[in-house]
Amino acid sequence: MYYENSPDSLVLLGNPPENLPVRIRAVGFRILQYQLSPKRVAVDLAESQKSSGRYFIEPQIYRRQVERQLTDGIAILEMPSDTLFFEFQQLRSRTVPVVADLDLELAQNYMMDTAVELNPPNIHLLGPPGEIDSIGSIRTRKLSLKGVRESLDREVDLVLPAGLSHTNFSTRQVRIRAEVFRFSESVVDVPVEVVNLPANQEVRTFPGTVGVLCKGRIEALKDLGPEDFRLVADFEDPDPQSGRLQLELIRQPADVHSAVPLESSVEFIIRSE
Repeated sequence: MYYENSPDSLVLLGNPPENLPVRIRAVGFRILQYQLSPKRVAVDLAESQKSSGRYFIEPQIYRRQVERQLTDGIAILEMPSDTLFFEFQQLRSRTVPVVADLDLELAQNYMMDTAVELNPPNIHLLGPPGEIDSIGSIRTRKLSLKGVRESLDREVDLVLPAGLSHTNFSTRQVRIRAEVFRFSESVVDVPVEVVNLPANQEVRTFPGTVGVLCKGRIEALKDLGPEDFRLVADFEDPDPQSGRLQLELIRQPADVHSAVPLESSVEFIIRSE
């Protein structure tokens, strides 16, 4: 005996009866058939009733359900007259992020165009509060790839927590995507701009321009110029040990994936007007 069609937003808990002893009347062949292969019948929980917080099905209702599932020529002579009681729990929905367990090693001179994309990025859970309330995220199975030269597009299973026998998941797999391309390099000489200077003072840095190493697609690098960048040194925040001015690249083209000054600081002299 099995149970189906739980009331909306409820899950059946506990251990309801799995066997129902029934005395039937039938011709000899059919009797033998039932003895060799007992009939498995469904109890439709949609017909359950509720009273004082308890759900139950009266014997005349589940008897009628059983009779409908017996083959022709079979008649029930006797079956239990006990009311069946059930324990239900209210279901709750919860949405948690998917976390990629990814060990991705790119081949030399290759880089990712964007961050790793997960589809879907979240998973929806429907289950009893005691099963799902402590779940903060769902991880994928570990995916390890070495020497990657091509874009990534793979289905990966989720690692679903154990013991969630009454919880449903919106999906058990996600697709992991990442755009990978071969990059080029270019160095652009960018003038150093000193900011936060006191009035009537002029500062000269050494060097006056610093190379910025850029990595990206060749079409994004070929027309780069110093005007595409802004490299600043803050006069009010020198290095406390060396006294040099620290460099910060505060502007670069959006389609350049990596831009790093080849110097981290510069020396300077002050000229008062």
